[in-house]
Amino acid sequence: MLQNFKSHSLVLYKTAPAIIDQVGDKISIQLANGKSVKVRPKDIQLLHPGPLKSLADLNQTPQGNVEEAWELLQGETVELTELAEFIYGEASPVTVWHAWQVLHAAIHFTGSREQITARTEAEVEAIVNKQREKEEEAARWKDYLQRVKDHTIQPEDFPHLSDLERMAYRKASTNRTLKALGIEVAPEKAHRLLLQLRLWNDAVNPYPTRFDCATTQPELEVPELPEEPREDLTALETFAIDDDNCSDPDDAISLDGECLWIHVADAAALIKADSPLDQEARARGANLYLPEIVINMLPSAVTSILGLGLQDISPALSFKIGIKEDGSPTCLKIIPSLIRVQRLSYSAADELMETSPFQEMNLIAEQFRKRRVAQGAARINLPEVKLKTTVDGELYNLAARHELGLKEPDDFSVEIKDLPRLKSREMVTDAMLMAGEAIAVYCIENEIPVPFACQPPPDESGTPETMAEMFAYRKKFKRSGLHLDPDWHSGLGLERYTRSTSPLRRYSDLLVHQQVRAFIGGQPLISEADMLERMSQAEIGGGNTAMAERRSNRHWTLLHMQQHPETVYRGVVVDKRDDRGVVMIPELAIDVKMRRMADVELDDEVELQLLQINLPELDFTCRMV
Repeated sequence: MLQNFKSHSLVLYKTAPAIIDQVGDKISIQLANGKSVKVRPKDIQLLHPGPLKSLADLNQTPQGNVEEAWELLQGETVELTELAEFIYGEASPVTVWHAWQVLHAAIHFTGSREQITARTEAEVEAIVNKQREKEEEAARWKDYLQRVKDHTIQPEDFPHLSDLERMAYRKASTNRTLKALGIEVAPEKAHRLLLQLRLWNDAVNPYPTRFDCATTQPELEVPELPEEPREDLTALETFAIDDDNCSDPDDAISLDGECLWIHVADAAALIKADSPLDQEARARGANLYLPEIVINMLPSAVTSILGLGLQDISPALSFKIGIKEDGSPTCLKIIPSLIRVQRLSYSAADELMETSPFQEMNLIAEQFRKRRVAQGAARINLPEVKLKTTVDGELYNLAARHELGLKEPDDFSVEIKDLPRLKSREMVTDAMLMAGEAIAVYCIENEIPVPFACQPPPDESGTPETMAEMFAYRKKFKRSGLHLDPDWHSGLGLERYTRSTSPLRRYSDLLVHQQVRAFIGGQPLISEADMLERMSQAEIGGGNTAMAERRSNRHWTLLHMQQHPETVYRGVVVDKRDDRGVVMIPELAIDVKMRRMADVELDDEVELQLLQINLPELDFTCRMV
C-alpha cells in the first residue's frame, strides 16, 4: 500500500488537505498550518498523486459547472478524478480538491472517492430547501439576538423569550439565548435579563415556581361534613387567637378548671386518607404564605366548613390536656366536638392577659414553658415581621405581558409590620406545643404510627441573651425532620413531639389527625410503610414551601427598601470577622454583610442606608451613616 503514496501527493487527513513530505515506515505530511506530522497509511486517503507544491494553491477557484456535471452523470457511477474532469474539465490536484469539496457538501452527489453517484432532482431540491431554511433561521436568530442586545424585542421573539423565562423559573437546564450572549446559564441571570428587557417587572416573584410549589388554588369537589355524634362543648369559653386578617383559623383554646382544651379544626372528619383531597394536600405539603397571596393546600370550601369561629358553632377535634406538677402535659380526652368560638387578634388578647380566663391559661402555659427551658429549649428572640404587598396575588409573567401587548405593569407597594413579642402569642404557642407533646405520648402509648418532629441538639448548647449571641446560636441548630421513631426536639426542649394543631395548613398535622381519628373510631390505621411514604412526600412539599416563603419574603423586603432609598435604618452588629461583619436590621428582620467594621463591636448599634439591591441574586449593600 505504501507504493501508492509518494512525495508531493495530495492526501486527505481528518477532512483537511495535506501534502506528503516523505514516505517511510510512517508517512510525514505537511498540514495547512505549516506543521509536519507523521501518520500511518490508514490515517490518510490519497486524493491526487501530484505533484502539489503548496497547499495554498488549493485556494484557487477553478472554472467549472457543478449542475451541468450533475445532469450529465444522472444514473452513472464515477471516481473522484472523473468527477473533477466532468465539473472542471481536468483532474489536477486543485480541481480534485474542489471536486472533493463538492462531494463532501453532499448536495448534488453522494458516495465515496471510488464510487460517486448523482442525486435525483427531488433529493437535491429537498436538500437545497433545507439548507435555505437553515440559513433563514440563522438570519432570524441573529436578528433576534441583536434585538435582545438593543432591548427592542418584538412579539415574534416570545417563543425564544418563553424559553428564557423557563430558565428563570428553573424549569430548564440550559438556555440558547444566554449561551449565545455569553451570559452564565443560571436562573438568576435569566431573571436579570427579563428585567432588563422589561418583560418582567420587580413584582414578579419566581421562587414559588422555582421551588415547584403550586401557584394556583386547589379546585376539587368538597363533600359535606359527615354526620356523627359530637360532644357539646359550646358552654366552654373558647378563643381562636391569630394574627390580624387570619383567613384559616384552625386552633382554639379553652380553660376547664386546671386543664386546657385545645380544639383543632376537624380536618380528618372531612378528608379521608387517599381521597383526592388528601392526595392534593399531600402533593402540596403545606399552605404557601406569600406577601402577595396565600396558596392553600386545601380548597377554600374546606376552611369555610371547618375553620374555627367562621360559623356560630364549629365542628372540632378537641383534646383535653392536663398538666402534671413537673410541667409535663397529658392527654386526658380526645373527642369530636361542637364549640362556640370567639376570634381575637394577638394584640386584642394581650390586653386581656391579666383577666380571667387568660390569666389562668397563661399560668398553665408558663408552667409548661419553664419545663421546656429547663430541658434545653432555645430562647431565640430574633426580630420577626409580616409582609404585605399591593400586588395582591397578581402573577405578572411573560404570558401576561404578551397578552397585554408589552404594556407596562402597574405600580405596587410593600408594607412591613413588626411582630411584637406578646404574652398572648407566647401563651398560644406553648398551648399548642403542650398539645403536640401530649398527643405524641398518646400515640406512643397506643402504638399509633405518626410523624414525630425531631431535631438533634447543637454541638454546643447555650443560653444566648444578646442579639449577636442569638444570631450565632441559631447557626448551630441542626435541621429538624419527621421520623416514625420519636426522639428529642432540642429546639423546643421536648423529648417527644408531633405537630398536630394545623391540619388545614400543614399535611403532616393532617396525617396525625387521620391516625388519631381512625384509632378512637376503631378504624384501620395507616401502616408504618405507608406512613413513611406519606411523610416523605409531606417533607418534600413542606420543605419546598418553606424555601419559597423565605426567598419570597427577602425578595419583597428588598423591594420595600428600594422604594424607600432615603430611609436610615437602625442596625445591630451580630457577627464580626476582622473588618467584616453582619448587621441585623430589626425593623426589616433582615441582615446584611458589611465591610470596614473594625471600629465596632458585637451588639453595637449602627445606622445604615441602602446603596443598591441586586434583586435576581437577592442581595443588597448598605453604607454606614
